[in-house]
Amino acid sequence: MDWNKAKNIFIAMFLIINIFLSYQLYTISRNQYIYIDEKELQDIKRYLGEKNIQIDAAIPDRVLIAPSLKVKYHEFDIKKIEDIFFDSVEYELTPTSQGFNMKGNDISVEVINGFDVSYQNKAVLIKQTDVNEEKCITNAYNFINRLQLNTGSQFTKTKEIGKGYVRLVLGQEYNKISVDSSQIEIIATEEGVVEAKVKWLEWIKPDKRYNVITPVMALLKAYGDRTEGAEVTVVKQIREGYYYTPAIPDDLSGKLILEGSLSPMWVIQSDKTEIYINAYNENFENVK
Repeated sequence: MDWNKAKNIFIAMFLIINIFLSYQLYTISRNQYIYIDEKELQDIKRYLGEKNIQIDAAIPDRVLIAPSLKVKYHEFDIKKIEDIFFDSVEYELTPTSQGFNMKGNDISVEVINGFDVSYQNKAVLIKQTDVNEEKCITNAYNFINRLQLNTGSQFTKTKEIGKGYVRLVLGQEYNKISVDSSQIEIIATEEGVVEAKVKWLEWIKPDKRYNVITPVMALLKAYGDRTEGAEVTVVKQIREGYYYTPAIPDDLSGKLILEGSLSPMWVIQSDKTEIYINAYNENFENVK
């Protein structure tokens, strides 16, 4: 028997049982948040450190017990894109295997799967000069308003001020938890919007709610089976998020899949990958 491997298995089992018991205790006493003991955090860091996992991120000491969500993407069909960007303007329409392209003299728009939009305007140029940030942001929001989206749950993810432009990334959230599959990215100048990528949820409805695992359990799931002596991995961020799964109809022929579900996740970002651990059942949902 490999006693070193057996020892690691027993340590991991002990940590998981200890965390699970604490988790159950605090879940019963508080309906909204789960608290994590500081000693448990240090035990996890020490255990993962032996596997060359360096935790450079703050491990959340409380988590929101989040429901799964039913969602639907905002749909962009040919008529809607025409009304927004090509009203009284000639354009060329090209069907594609997943959607369509519409192209005028300066503006081009690609729509994939009915909800994933890419926009470009050749007439708006980025000049390598200082910009009026307020004017650029006003142009960005004017563009968003034209899309007639439900923006009640939006928040600013990032804002970058460059030479001649402002890059704005907006996200969507539910109960202060980021919905990773919904985002607007815009590059705007003082003259208008150069390009934009839009994928936005039209509505979000709470569905079933289950107990949520703690972030330390997600860390153990992500890295617990890692062998000692492996290359050093630095964990940069641990956060709650939502992961999108499309609803699959019985008949796929010619149907756009705009509706689906969002499951709460622990998103673990390192210097190498971004791992999505399902916060209900500890499954790996994605690795980027």
